[in-house]
Amino acid sequence: MRTGTPRHTRRTLGVAAVATLLGGALGSAAAPGAANATVQPVATPIPLTSVPSDGSTGIRTEVPVSVTAQSGEKLAAVTLAAPDGNAVPGSLNPEGTVWTADGHLRTHTKYTLTAIGVASDGSQVTRTSSFTTFSPSTDSQLKFQTTEPQNGDLVGVGMPILVQFTHPVTDRAAVEKALVVRTDPPQPGHWSWLSDARLDWRPENYWQPGTKVRVSLNLDGVPAGAGQYGGSDTSFAFNVGRKQLSLVDLSKHEMTVYDNDKVLRSMPVTGGKPGNDTWGGTMAVIDKAASVHMQSRTVGFGDAYDIPNVQWAIHLTYSGTYIHAAPWSVGSQGYANVSHGCVGLSTDRAAWLFQNTLPGDLVQVVNSPKTVAPGNGYGDWQENWNQWLSGSAVKA
Repeated sequence: MRTGTPRHTRRTLGVAAVATLLGGALGSAAAPGAANATVQPVATPIPLTSVPSDGSTGIRTEVPVSVTAQSGEKLAAVTLAAPDGNAVPGSLNPEGTVWTADGHLRTHTKYTLTAIGVASDGSQVTRTSSFTTFSPSTDSQLKFQTTEPQNGDLVGVGMPILVQFTHPVTDRAAVEKALVVRTDPPQPGHWSWLSDARLDWRPENYWQPGTKVRVSLNLDGVPAGAGQYGGSDTSFAFNVGRKQLSLVDLSKHEMTVYDNDKVLRSMPVTGGKPGNDTWGGTMAVIDKAASVHMQSRTVGFGDAYDIPNVQWAIHLTYSGTYIHAAPWSVGSQGYANVSHGCVGLSTDRAAWLFQNTLPGDLVQVVNSPKTVAPGNGYGDWQENWNQWLSGSAVKA
């Protein structure tokens, strides 16, 4: 799925050669005796490799930017900056003669490239150049459709970081490299593609309670392949709360809620009847709502039911699995599985669980004949660490 970096013919121009083309600006700075004098920086164009000349516009964001010095000259410092002051990171080679930008450029941005060159006699010259990147058409912009959690959220230890794009991504590696997660305290984790348009990040193990997480999605300008470019950046932060897991045993028709491995409460439940079995496996809560209108047609069950006010609904899968109040099945709770796939509780028990549940809390369903897919909601924990890493385009 990766696409290679376009190759460009490199044109190298030494500091002395540039000075000659500019009427000997460096020649005057490097005249006899100048090495012992105070040298005033001279603002003139700098030598660029694989970047159009000073004042150019419509530059593609994947064009490599570099500065080269020749004939014994060195580069003392190079800065490539946008108008807001944000600098594109770069690095010098060990000889100090070539600087190369390491980060991608943003779209529709004017960049100023400033380099300080040191001649063999110790004299310095400052040279500047500027160029403006292109503005991709609306149709070619890759944008975020959904990101989760929301800024400021408090979540459970099973919450993944979800990024859903507006279009399928061709160059997954380029996009993945632009998305950064920082945790306090540090925890190992990685991105994994759950579809061609969805990318999740999760730690190797469940989050440590109390972790602070900062996510920077630096998509603007990223060449995403197939003629698409990232259209915007976004960032958000969230906090991880306590560890809570609800274990649903379909054979015992029972749910046991644990707080950091300590039993809080056990409750009778009903699960999906044979043929409509509740999804098995480890999931994380997507969201919750005090009332949900549940219609069987939306989940492929025809006219089986239409209930306008299902209370205390905790959302588990995109395919329509909830834990919710089911007063109509109280007689079966603890004895039989009679639902269309949801986990039903009495109204008072469902209200208690609802009040004590965070998005990202863990729910594990055992003794089911079917297993939830990782991308059906937050089923990321269905995969072991090696399986999770295999879904990445950038290997750990």
